[in-house]
Amino acid sequence: MEVRERSRKMLVLENAQSLVSGRQVPEWLTLDAAALRGSVARLPERHEMEQQIEEQLIVEFYSR
Repeated sequence: MEVRERSRKMLVLENAQSLVSGRQVPEWLTLDAAALRGSVARLPERHEMEQQIEEQLIVEFYSR
């Protein structure tokens, strides 16, 4: 993904950049902060996920 040139000066993007500037990028993502560009390098492994997901609960919910 990349932010278009004409959208780079939007206040909401400038605010977002200041909020996430100290965060570490997961290994499965790539980020070029200067160019406002990022991509998914590979699919994340289970242990790399920040949120713990209980798949069984999802299956049970949708099997009703």
